[in-house]
Amino acid sequence: MMFSRPVLRKLLLAVALLFPAVSDAAPILDDAVAHEKAAVARQCKAATYGGDFARVIDFNNDGLDDVITNLGAVNCDGVDGKLCGEVGCPHNFYVGVAEGGFVLIGSADLYGYELKKRYGNLVFEMRANAVTCKRDDGEYCIITTRVRGLRFDTISKR
Repeated sequence: MMFSRPVLRKLLLAVALLFPAVSDAAPILDDAVAHEKAAVARQCKAATYGGDFARVIDFNNDGLDDVITNLGAVNCDGVDGKLCGEVGCPHNFYVGVAEGGFVLIGSADLYGYELKKRYGNLVFEMRANAVTCKRDDGEYCIITTRVRGLRFDTISKR
């Protein structure tokens, strides 16, 4: 059975209205740090948080506080770095939103990062596994990126 284009278009529109697409938008969290600690509590019986577990800073340059968490700063069940893997420790990046609260915009396994000011804006220099830069040597891959709104824009990888 063949349909004309207008009939097919109407049929597809009707199906789309009956089954709307699932939203990919991340939920807004009231407290990003509490959310992270709750996730850690599901993995660790006893957790101790180091001073660099959570950093509150406006990294996307919009005037609102943002949050970066570093699971490498968690002592989980008496073991430092238990939540880390061979390619670094999980870092989660939350952007503060005008409505109040935070949205998770990215997660990365990193060996660390530095925030640097360039042309008046903060940018990340992230140290990641060499594979991230399509290399197999022992040096870090340095990823320079900035955050605009709710997304990362990679400036360079070396």
